[in-house]
Amino acid sequence: MTDDDFTPVSAPSRDGWPDRYFAVIFTAQRTLSDEDMYSLTAERMVELAQQQPGFLGVESVRGGDGIGITVSYWRDRASIRNWRINVEHLAAQQMGRQEFYSWYHIRVAEVVAHRSFDAGDAVDPGTMPPEATPETPSETPPETGAPGTEPTSGVG
Repeated sequence: MTDDDFTPVSAPSRDGWPDRYFAVIFTAQRTLSDEDMYSLTAERMVELAQQQPGFLGVESVRGGDGIGITVSYWRDRASIRNWRINVEHLAAQQMGRQEFYSWYHIRVAEVVAHRSFDAGDAVDPGTMPPEATPETPSETPPETGAPGTEPTSGVG
């Protein structure tokens, strides 16, 4: 998957979101079935999800190999349960199993922390007054395993 394949379906700004919320992670392999029907169904499901109580946002990406990941964000587990049993969503789920996917995985996770970066919001330290410039980090790397030195990934 490339960065060009990433499409935030409903730009989740996270303003006003609770400190803790839930993510439903849907990973699937598309079949070669009717692309137009799939697109219409997927668009309708996003539209319908946005109308559900507790819905916070959604992000989706699909690679050239047909594997896609959609993450929807929800205020609580009750909201997820209600979405899962929505009549129109149930029909789309069945169509997905019969027509659209060769396999899929659904994971539900509680999000307990969120960090983000936006290069457009970054401040160039060279433009900051000297008293506001962050100190230069130490040249000595911290010990591996020391508190606060857990490895990070680009996902964080």
